[in-house]
Amino acid sequence: MAVINRISGLASGLDVDQIVKDLMRSYQMRIDKVKQNKQIWQWRQEDYRAINTSLLSLRNTVFDLRLQRTFLARKVSSSDENIVTVSVSSSSVPASYQVRVKQLATVATNCSAGRISKIDDPIDTSASLWSQRDKFLNDNFGWTEDNQFSFTINGEVFTFDGDTDSLDSVIAAINNNEKAGVWAFYDAGTDRIALSTVKTGNNREGAEIQVTGEFMTNVLQIDMANEKGGEDALFEINGLDGMTSHDNSYTVNGVTFSFKEADPEKTVFLTVENDIDAVVNSIKNFVDSYNKILEEINKKLNEPRYHDYAPLTEEQIQEGNLTDRQIDAWEDKARSGLLKGDPILGGVLADMRRALASIVRSVTGEVTVTNGFEQYTTIADRLSVIGITTGDYSERGKLHLDEGRLREALQSNPEAVMELFTRTRDAEGNEITDKSQQGIAVRLYDAVNNAMTRITGQAGSAGSLYDNSYISRMLRQFDERLDIMNDQYIRIEDRYYRQFTALEKAIAQMNTQSMWLTMQFTSFLQ
Repeated sequence: MAVINRISGLASGLDVDQIVKDLMRSYQMRIDKVKQNKQIWQWRQEDYRAINTSLLSLRNTVFDLRLQRTFLARKVSSSDENIVTVSVSSSSVPASYQVRVKQLATVATNCSAGRISKIDDPIDTSASLWSQRDKFLNDNFGWTEDNQFSFTINGEVFTFDGDTDSLDSVIAAINNNEKAGVWAFYDAGTDRIALSTVKTGNNREGAEIQVTGEFMTNVLQIDMANEKGGEDALFEINGLDGMTSHDNSYTVNGVTFSFKEADPEKTVFLTVENDIDAVVNSIKNFVDSYNKILEEINKKLNEPRYHDYAPLTEEQIQEGNLTDRQIDAWEDKARSGLLKGDPILGGVLADMRRALASIVRSVTGEVTVTNGFEQYTTIADRLSVIGITTGDYSERGKLHLDEGRLREALQSNPEAVMELFTRTRDAEGNEITDKSQQGIAVRLYDAVNNAMTRITGQAGSAGSLYDNSYISRMLRQFDERLDIMNDQYIRIEDRYYRQFTALEKAIAQMNTQSMWLTMQFTSFLQ
């Protein structure tokens, strides 16, 4: 667009800039209205996304309650952890054990029969073996014509170049070869090489460190006949004597015993129990997380809407000389109630409440709990049975947890509580598709997932590369409309300035003519 030379009232004395601004005010108000509507939708999008973030936190919490391992948490104890410790998997069952460790598993070892170098001329382990060959007591390396040599350990072939490889690099190669399964080191004090198996226990007949090659048998003086074989761990569990293990651990029924020290005369008592505290904490975290998102959504659904408070325009902020505190207070009012009565959020709450409130059909597990002073047994097919209830109407579905009753249910039948939350298959092992028969955590997880999908479809997500959600499309339409309106604003404003410029030129011309006439009359009269 051509640049317009604007002449501001030099001839007419008019404040052209102010007049044009006043003429454009009504159109600027139309632009501001579109900007305000865009801002409202941006705030609405931010509110949706904040709720989705909270729903993600709830989903992560509920995910753990879908897993059986959450309800199969165990705690273990040992009367002497210096001798035996115990760890468990989810397949373990509560039990007590009496263990005696009679012998620890050991590695097989072997070492040089004597010094490998001359006593008055020790070897440099970092120098090339070819340069150090005369320092060894036995220099029969089995060299090839190009100064290479080879040996084997447990069938693994090692080949080295005497011109470049040192004793240190030979040892490193042995230690880095997992298939050989041997650890080596050189002791400068005794001038000997020590070898040991990586694995403990008696794992094969004969020597467990089998070597061939002149370098091993001659230079390093490794004699397989001198090997001290590895031994298996020997222990007793619950009176069953003569039990062995290649390593210092033993697993049975999901319980792993780790042997630390042998003491044949001492019995160590170990217990595996249900970790009710861990399960209770998981359920408490779920209740807290659910109540938090419930409160957040209810607040948005019932937040008052102040229609007299529109988003502030730049002109309002500048002309009103508003402080940051005043701006924040105004914006709090302006963005209040943007999701009041929102059908998507209302549907989210309804789906979550339905997932929690409905009974789980076809479950059979029973728990024994106390109601007042009366103890009774009932099927664990709803949350209220295990102490999770909702308050009155004014609390809008808030959950309350009776921890004592939950502990009673877990102590009487933890599997029944587990089934209430995690059920996905029937008694025959078939996958359940009927929502009414699925566990509560399974249903709620699906409900939260669906809620997040609906909200993402409405407001998108901050991390997506291309956001085609409803609100994002709306915001793009606002931007397109503002581009058109701003272009039109410039054209109209330029038209006004052209008109005033023409007026100024006309007035200036008239002033010039008037001055000429005045001069002519003055000259005539003289």
